[in-house]
Amino acid sequence: MPSAVWPVQVDSDHLYFITTSAVRHAHIFRSDVIKRILVDSLNTGRILGQYELYAFVIMPNHIHLVLRCLGKYTPMDVVREFKKATANLILRYFECEGNEGALAFCAKAVGQSKRRRYAVWEAEYQAKNVFSVWFLEQKLNYIHNNPLQPHWRLAERPELYPWSSARFYLGAGRPLIPLSDARELMR
Repeated sequence: MPSAVWPVQVDSDHLYFITTSAVRHAHIFRSDVIKRILVDSLNTGRILGQYELYAFVIMPNHIHLVLRCLGKYTPMDVVREFKKATANLILRYFECEGNEGALAFCAKAVGQSKRRRYAVWEAEYQAKNVFSVWFLEQKLNYIHNNPLQPHWRLAERPELYPWSSARFYLGAGRPLIPLSDARELMR
């Protein structure tokens, strides 16, 4: 059962800071092809009207998002649909590439489950209600600076890491996918 940190009543006016990780926190998302799968899937959910996407970062073993759920969608719905779609595409990619090691890892990660053959994502995720402008600014800074952390060292500056929304917010160019602008909410 997925765990989440969010109020029982989902407020469609609120943003949510969502974090979810690869199964066993493995570095499944290292390849640019897989990162592209994740980004394109985020864009698909946005196009389908499930949410407005404000910020994101794709890390080697987890992702962070800031979004607003739309219509009947809850953070749980959004995360479930995203994980389902991306797991399928990532597994197809591993199969096409003949990456037997990755497929074996994902099969072993399932454990005793008879419902699934493979696991790509941890079942748990966090969805925190963005309750203030201060919290939103903190989470945007965290997302955009995550690739710079000493244990990652994925880029020298936030805007140089292409797999996040930092370029958009730091005025360094267009993001990989269209975003809603959180700065409009901070005025």
